Amino acid sequence: MIRDFDARYPLLAALEAPDLLAGMTSETLRTLGGEIRGFIIESVAHTGGHLGAGLGVVELTLALFAEFRFNTRDKLVWDVGHQCYPHKLITGRAGEFRSMRQWGGLSGFPDPGESTYDTVKTGHGGTSISTAMGFALAWRGQQADAERKAVAVIGDGSLQEGNAFEALNHGGSFKDLNLVVVLNDNNMSISPSVGAMSDYLSRVRSSTWLNERLRTIQRAIKRIPGIGDNIEDVLQRWYHSLQGIIPQHALGIVFEELGFFYYGPIDGHDVDALRHAFRSTHWMRRPVLIHVVTKKGLGYKDDVPDTTCYHAAPPSKVVSAAAASEFPEQGGPSFTSAFAEQVTSMLERDPRIVVLTAAMLEGTGLTSVQQRFPERCIDVGMAEQHAVGLASGLALAGYRPICAIYSTFLQRAFDQLFQEVALQRAPVIFCLDRGGLVGNDGATHHGVFDIAYLRCLPGFTLMAPRDTGELAQMMDLAATCEGPVAIRFPRGASARPQAQLESRPFAVGEAELVAEGTDGCLLAYGPMTYVALEVRRRIEAATGRMLCVVNARFAKPLDERLIAAELERQPVIFTLEDHVVAGGFGAAVAEFAIGRRLDAGRLEILGLPDIFIDHGERAQQFASVGLDVDAITEKVRARLDALEPARRPVRLVKST
Repeated sequence: MIRDFDARYPLLAALEAPDLLAGMTSETLRTLGGEIRGFIIESVAHTGGHLGAGLGVVELTLALFAEFRFNTRDKLVWDVGHQCYPHKLITGRAGEFRSMRQWGGLSGFPDPGESTYDTVKTGHGGTSISTAMGFALAWRGQQADAERKAVAVIGDGSLQEGNAFEALNHGGSFKDLNLVVVLNDNNMSISPSVGAMSDYLSRVRSSTWLNERLRTIQRAIKRIPGIGDNIEDVLQRWYHSLQGIIPQHALGIVFEELGFFYYGPIDGHDVDALRHAFRSTHWMRRPVLIHVVTKKGLGYKDDVPDTTCYHAAPPSKVVSAAAASEFPEQGGPSFTSAFAEQVTSMLERDPRIVVLTAAMLEGTGLTSVQQRFPERCIDVGMAEQHAVGLASGLALAGYRPICAIYSTFLQRAFDQLFQEVALQRAPVIFCLDRGGLVGNDGATHHGVFDIAYLRCLPGFTLMAPRDTGELAQMMDLAATCEGPVAIRFPRGASARPQAQLESRPFAVGEAELVAEGTDGCLLAYGPMTYVALEVRRRIEAATGRMLCVVNARFAKPLDERLIAAELERQPVIFTLEDHVVAGGFGAAVAEFAIGRRLDAGRLEILGLPDIFIDHGERAQQFASVGLDVDAITEKVRARLDALEPARRPVRLVKST
């Protein structure tokens, strides 16, 4: 139950199971849809989250659950996952919705751990058709499963992914596959969709004459007693055959040629039309693609032309004010905004610079950059593999491309990183926003594997800035390198400008000695430098011990001279990183020490454990795995105490 929301959302509060939707009238479903839309807007305004995608699929979600049986017979796979808010509300989670994306609360994406209605845990785009096809293939040829349908709901932005095309190509080759692909066409991913497929769908959307005539004829035929439904089926088949011989209305010819029965386009906010589409195609034992046209963010600021404004809403001031800082000096400009400023500066100074992103203009801060440099700031759509391959070609042609992709999304282009970039020694600059823990988006979006998957590639240079000032220096330095470079930086704020360490020029592979000390060394990667400085202050205040702090700057190549010297003179070295321990920065230091036959036993690697970390504020996530300032201080002090028992502080016990 929704408790305090009951009075304002009576239908939603009374919905005990999604199976009840099948018996509701269209008018009731429309009223329920209005309640769901209002409830999402109110809740997301409090907690933050992906607002627009869910608002756009309210009627689609209701129609799907009214016509399919997802808990007992059929399977539903949401592409990307941030479309799933209405799905969560009607599957028993309305009462917990205020916990969305909060520590210990509901995930912002589908999660089978929350509900049996959530088929897979997913947060990336283009994968749903493959997954749904797996279910359909497993059921293929089984008489008991003849009625089962595997349904994938994919947005037009995700359809640009190579993975989606591969699945369509393969799925259409099976003529007896119970696979339903619902193409949610809203002309958007996060930013407006781009490319030939988007242009094609736009033409399809605008070709409404034949659809309107068909609907008029359908309404008339259905009134014929006894035979109306049969004639309607014949009309549908005639209509889809006609598409192939009328070029100006060849609405689904691309999908038909791929082997899918195409139905659409239909109004994705018309519950009657949606239910009719699902019911009309349910008898088919072949792959079906149903093209629905929706408006992303419907019901929220409909009069605002900036369509990206409602993709993701920030949390309320009440929620955000409760978020703890990760180190005392935090509170400066965001790394994303500093990156955008530096890109602009480089574009002004160097005609070789060109910037690429994959449907993430807004998230990477490049919207204003593209407006100013439309020919040199390229959004390739949701196609990370193509972005990396394109960047390689530009680099080999004499340009210095900057490829701005979130760390978690760059994983999708690993083969291109290997074949097209590393193997060719193409001088591409990768700027990996959201490096490390990302907070409320959770496990699907954490950028905690990039050091490991890039460090293994020959010729790559890996950097991480301690603050926004050093980020600008690293980007300038990267533009002088002869091979590929990756610069990772986190989501959120850097150190305040007045608190940032003084920036001096440095060369590739050169670390920075930030503070002297002989009782141990804190070897930090990226913004963890400021965490190390706070740990040093606390240790000195509590014990009088002086720790050395080093800003490593580089995970590859390491500053071998400095690290070797510290391993020789320090009793212990702690490596600090916002990355998994396996294959990360600390692992690189350990490999170096072993290779040089240095005392690797003096190393203690502090990083993220071998688990997936849930959604919540970054500070909460760090604390949960013992990587916050308090936990690191405790670990460092315990190790130092074990090394020097004689220097442990003496506790005075008052006699009784």
